[in-house]
Amino acid sequence: MPTGGTGATEAAAAPSAQPPAGDGPLLDVRDLHVEFRTREGTAKAVNGVNYSVDAGETLAVLGESGSGKSVTAQAIMGILDSPPGFVTQGEVVFQGRDLLKLSAEERRRVRGAKMAMIFQDALSSLNPVLSVGEQLGEMFRVHHKASRKDARAKAIELMERVRIPAARERVKQYPHQFSGGMRQRVMIAMALALEPDLIIADEPTTALDVTVQAQVMELLA
Repeated sequence: MPTGGTGATEAAAAPSAQPPAGDGPLLDVRDLHVEFRTREGTAKAVNGVNYSVDAGETLAVLGESGSGKSVTAQAIMGILDSPPGFVTQGEVVFQGRDLLKLSAEERRRVRGAKMAMIFQDALSSLNPVLSVGEQLGEMFRVHHKASRKDARAKAIELMERVRIPAARERVKQYPHQFSGGMRQRVMIAMALALEPDLIIADEPTTALDVTVQAQVMELLA
């Protein structure tokens, strides 16, 4: 998890106390290369990143703006826009499997259920035309085939877990009706929804005031 709101921190966190499948780390990124192919030429965004995260461990990745932190996270999650982005080399081994060798459908089954991401801009990451409750409940409808009633109950439970006051009333509200700090709490709730083994937090305290930053960091911990 990020160590602060400097705009230069990203992290991968493994909150689960259970060991990953096999004897290796939960996540092992090996010699990862990512490039963007544009009309102006090829830009090498990530050039040989290596790191690993064990179950129960928090790892912070530091770097200046444009150093490739977010691109690395997107490549790990399998949400890199391609084209123009391409992983040209390396391995992303999660629970003993190289994610880069999985099919698109297999990657979708891993996302949310096994690994989740908290984005740095909650307002642009949430759907403005769907209520917060619908977006939280969708996780349970898609992965657990829950009914709308049960999914709404789970959404309320999650909102209460991240300390959003009056959750039963606010579950019907839309992202623009929440403050920046509350939207970030919703993003954390979405990441925690299915109790994944790995959470990647991409500068989740960016643009928040110091007090709210501290509250978000406490929630992540």
